[in-house]
Amino acid sequence: MSAVRVVLAAGGTGGHVFPAIGLAEALSERGHSVLCLTDTRAIDLQPSVRSWDVKCIPAMSFSGRGIRLKIRAFWMLMKGIFVSRYFMKKFDAEIVVGFGGYPTVAPIIAALISRSIVILHEQNAILGRANRWLSSTAHIIATSFELTKGLNDNHYKTVMVGNPVRNEVKKARSSSYPIIEADTKINILVIGGSAGAKILSDTVPKALLLLPTSLRKNLLITQQCREEDLSRVAAIYKTAKQNSDIKIFFDDISERIKNSHLIICRSGASTVAELSVIGRPAILIPYQFAIDNHQKINADAMVKSGGAWSFDESNLEPKALANFLEKILNNHEKLRSAAHASLNFGTPKSSEVLADLISQVTKTNISELKSKFQQANTAQKLGEDYEKTPN
Repeated sequence: MSAVRVVLAAGGTGGHVFPAIGLAEALSERGHSVLCLTDTRAIDLQPSVRSWDVKCIPAMSFSGRGIRLKIRAFWMLMKGIFVSRYFMKKFDAEIVVGFGGYPTVAPIIAALISRSIVILHEQNAILGRANRWLSSTAHIIATSFELTKGLNDNHYKTVMVGNPVRNEVKKARSSSYPIIEADTKINILVIGGSAGAKILSDTVPKALLLLPTSLRKNLLITQQCREEDLSRVAAIYKTAKQNSDIKIFFDDISERIKNSHLIICRSGASTVAELSVIGRPAILIPYQFAIDNHQKINADAMVKSGGAWSFDESNLEPKALANFLEKILNNHEKLRSAAHASLNFGTPKSSEVLADLISQVTKTNISELKSKFQQANTAQKLGEDYEKTPN
């Protein structure tokens, strides 16, 4: 297999960056050259040791109100296209993979101008705005869920590959669900995504402190929260003498998930993917203002699998959450069953499937590809050689 020069374009949040990192690792392991184009938010999310280069491009969301902001966003888009074309030409890119988010629009337009092959990857169960806008121009659309809303007439070039996760997440999949015995501390992990979540800082500590003392003394709470919430949350747990570990960011999050009995979190696409690849049960609290309500749709998919439970943010009350936690934490068999369902919901080979798809694309001309992906069983054919890791 000849080496391919691949550009990965991703928005600056963890939900877009982490799948791109997962694919970058798989491509690099196959000897391909990778360049990642993103915005400044993503720099701290990149691994310190990596085999690919990362370049920042100018980008600004069009969602701001007012004509002046729209004009500025348009100017940033034009500038981003110019900068992207410069980096792509210097890199000699053959194929560009977009992972959604407004910073990907400029690189994808630059790729189309340069007549490069374009693949879009959608992490959520509904097509995001950037991918929706670009979908008609893409040669292939790779999805994370079997059913992805918003594809409309583009289904003929769609293939389900799953959501790529980083190598560190895949390594954690081999670990069995932690056994809960009489003297075992029950580990609860609370994470709000790469940007944190205020409602988790406000509601979860209150709910946990409403639990019976006999149950609470056996809990170990690990919570990620925003910097502005850190001292307040830490003080709540300290006053209640609750065993806890509170930080703004955990750089060993895969290990934290692996060692947890239950996770309370948002339902961003990367979070759902990582939970299910490792195989841990979760209480999902979708962000109620997520674009197109995509977090609710993601949560519904995992709940349907049996690997999670979901609470609406708009009416989430500490007492209701506490009542549910008391029931579920006292039912160890139900937790274990949900962990098993979560594991089966995961797609640990997504990075490899997408990397192999990229290799196929570069060997086939575009007209043949479009005919190939009109076949209804494309996803099944690609998945035949990628069996799930045994439980």
